[in-house]
Amino acid sequence: MNLPRKARFFWVYPLAVWLFVTADASEASLRLGAAFALLGEALRLWANSYVGHRKVNATSQAQPKIGHLITAGPYTYVRNPLYVGTFIISLGFCVAVRNIWVAAGGLVVLAVIYRGKVQEEEEVIQQEWGDEFHAYRQAVPRWFPTFRRPAHRYGAWSWQGIKASKEFKTVIWVTAGFLALYFQKEWRQEHALFAGPEGTAHVALLLLGSVLIASDLFFEGLRLLRRSRSKTHPTPGAAA
Repeated sequence: MNLPRKARFFWVYPLAVWLFVTADASEASLRLGAAFALLGEALRLWANSYVGHRKVNATSQAQPKIGHLITAGPYTYVRNPLYVGTFIISLGFCVAVRNIWVAAGGLVVLAVIYRGKVQEEEEVIQQEWGDEFHAYRQAVPRWFPTFRRPAHRYGAWSWQGIKASKEFKTVIWVTAGFLALYFQKEWRQEHALFAGPEGTAHVALLLLGSVLIASDLFFEGLRLLRRSRSKTHPTPGAAA
């Protein structure tokens, strides 16, 4: 595990808890926030359909160039559509919690964290692709779309990209997050979740969230088990 790259999660998880604890969500704020989250997730799915199955910026001294520089799809408009999508999802949560100071603080923290990560990644891609990435960077903005477009577009939409990116994990946890905010709102206002006319619906939503989270944890456990077994019992020729 690369700790510098993963360090952002030491901030993201406490920030998520902070947003939940201080939330003052309403029906309207949840709906508006969910709309932002859907927009951000749609952008992430679109971007992953182009790069999810391609190692665009993976490089090492022992390896030649890997994959291609993707400049089509959402990469025609911004250089970092995945991070833009993540920021829009985060904005959705901040709108949903209806706490301006907490939301503003959270967005600032995310902006600082991801700004450094993007700079690091672009330095790697610059080393990998040189003049080609330089021309792309001059034509396409990092965050906000403009009328500029790259001279050449490479890449195509693919279900394989979405599958390989495991974007379903983001969908699961964003859904679980909004369900948690909804239940927090209902408890704060009614002090009862499973009584009254909405009790059945609440049970159904709770079961949905539980199944989604359990399925993600189950498949993640299988993935880690397979990885552990592959390291313990490498395939013949793997060490050659």
